[in-house]
Amino acid sequence: MEALLHVVQFLNEGHYSLPGHLWLDIENVVQKTFIPLIKIGTERPCEASDFEKYLPDIELKLKNLVITFAEIEKKCGVDKVFPKNLAVNILLLCGEHASQDSWTSDKTIQLCEDLLEILYKFWHCSSVSELLTGAEYEALLSPALLALRPKLLKNTWKTFPAAISCYHWLLFHIKSPHLGPHLTSVVPTALIILDDFVPENKILGIRCLQHITDNATRTELGWYGHGDVIYKSLERLIYERDAIIIEPLISCLIVVLNKLDGGYIKDQNNYEWSRYDEILDKLLQQMELEDRLALRMAYVKHLPALVQASGLRMCRWSNKFLKVCSRYLEVAGFSEQREAPYVLQAVQAFVSNCWPVVPHHAPGLLHMFLRLLYDLTELDNTPHDICKLIEQCVCVVIKIAPTESHIACDNIVTQTRFNSEFTTIVERVFKPVQII
Repeated sequence: MEALLHVVQFLNEGHYSLPGHLWLDIENVVQKTFIPLIKIGTERPCEASDFEKYLPDIELKLKNLVITFAEIEKKCGVDKVFPKNLAVNILLLCGEHASQDSWTSDKTIQLCEDLLEILYKFWHCSSVSELLTGAEYEALLSPALLALRPKLLKNTWKTFPAAISCYHWLLFHIKSPHLGPHLTSVVPTALIILDDFVPENKILGIRCLQHITDNATRTELGWYGHGDVIYKSLERLIYERDAIIIEPLISCLIVVLNKLDGGYIKDQNNYEWSRYDEILDKLLQQMELEDRLALRMAYVKHLPALVQASGLRMCRWSNKFLKVCSRYLEVAGFSEQREAPYVLQAVQAFVSNCWPVVPHHAPGLLHMFLRLLYDLTELDNTPHDICKLIEQCVCVVIKIAPTESHIACDNIVTQTRFNSEFTTIVERVFKPVQII
């Protein structure tokens, strides 16, 4: 604290510019304000109690830094030279206190927001993104990642949890086209976080990899094999048994597959065996055997998006896919109605993309839809939104395969053993069928 006091005293003496050694003193204080190494992190996830003894001192240092920089701004203005290393360290310090964590408090978060506002003025910009990617002054992204890297190595990152939070904060402020050139700096850390036994860290790693993939071009991901490494790291997690991991994982895999195997132009057709097929093979196998409700729900939530992204490749998996969907909808008619909309949307995507094989599967599709419709209309509280979705699915199948649909459901309209609501929907759907 004496160093900051000397700075304020120096300015109060009438000086309007700080010498290099005083800037260095301020930088030393900033570095001492970082969350220190927590050795217990290698044994277990850190808790709030691990940081209690550090928090009061950090709050005091942050408060004094804000006061000091406010005094510098007042006496020297914001057009004076502001050391780059100091700007980087302030940025990283603010990154450690950017959100609620075990080592932060409302006070530290607010003080770091005040520090950021001061840094914006000195660096002549208005956001963290501009600080990182360049505004009037030089961009701080490369030196920030370089300064953060020693804390993010495979044998150190567990002891610097605040550095992980800072990395995540910095990463999500970088968008395309600025992220691609820095893949060698950001990908290794995301992979290290992903390869951990703590579910929360796996999820953080998945989200980081999704952001990286989403904001890099296919060509950039091809540099040094980054795309292949990301895919392989995610692929092995498909056998995870934790629903909170599976849901973001499938979402991330869709982004990765779209970028790596989706073609260079929109709707480019490519029916050769690809990584889409590898994921569909594993995922459908897992879904077919799964009986845990949370995992089943995690699978089906993103199934429509995966089927839509796979396009005509789904023809290769039509038998297995429809078998899985039929089993899920059979249960959805009684106890698990939450799964039904997602499965129906997935089947809709399949029918739309794989229309050449729909006539062959029309009888099975109609049987699957009508069985679910009958089960739902027999309930006391019929879920009309799901029934409407079923009706839409049946109409699409009839439109694509009118002959097969007529043959499969020739006498269904005249049957009298069904309930009135089922009969009303069936008559509305099948009466317009005409054979060409």
